[in-house]
Amino acid sequence: MKNSRSTLLPLSLISFVITCLFSACFKDLPVKRQVYFNDFETLSKSNLKVYNFNGLDTSLKIFFFNNSHVFGNFNNNRFELHLDTLPEHNAIKIEFDLFIHDKWDGDFILGSNNIPDVWQMTLDDYPFYQTTFSNGIHGQSFPNNYKAGNASSPAHSDAWNISLPGVCVLKDSANGSSLYKIEITTSHNANAMTLACSDALQPFNSLCQKSWSVDNIRITAIKY
Repeated sequence: MKNSRSTLLPLSLISFVITCLFSACFKDLPVKRQVYFNDFETLSKSNLKVYNFNGLDTSLKIFFFNNSHVFGNFNNNRFELHLDTLPEHNAIKIEFDLFIHDKWDGDFILGSNNIPDVWQMTLDDYPFYQTTFSNGIHGQSFPNNYKAGNASSPAHSDAWNISLPGVCVLKDSANGSSLYKIEITTSHNANAMTLACSDALQPFNSLCQKSWSVDNIRITAIKY
């Protein structure tokens, strides 16, 4: 019977193989740099501006909700986050928590103005999310973009949590607010960026009926 014998590789060769494998695996990994984060616990509005129907809104617009400070609450508002001198990159990752408060009606058209409860996000004035949310019986567009005549998704589609209290008209309800995790990566290589979020909630200026807020805004510049 033949003797079985293991062939051992020299340590120097093993080290060379491991180095080559790791170089091949990791040389093309993207470089990620966090360029902005705000959880609003210090009540900071750094790089942020809020606008209402009359123009710039200088009020704090930070309140305590669900055991945390959040940015809002908003109704017929627009906020802008502007960042200058970004590092070299060719993509931007945008992340934040979006809270939908109280009686949002989704794709339902209220009144004669043919406008549902629209929420919009733009990057450098380019709209890449225009959608609706529902906390009630009506359908919503999210996670898809809103387009008149399209079939609705069920209320609360893709929500992370639908068991949060409301902030005004549904403040005593355990299902008065819903949480959505917004996470989008898109191509971008400019030295500066402006992220804007806004709404067209109906009826106009109905802050106690329906509103929204955000938390944990994180912007990451990515170089592939």
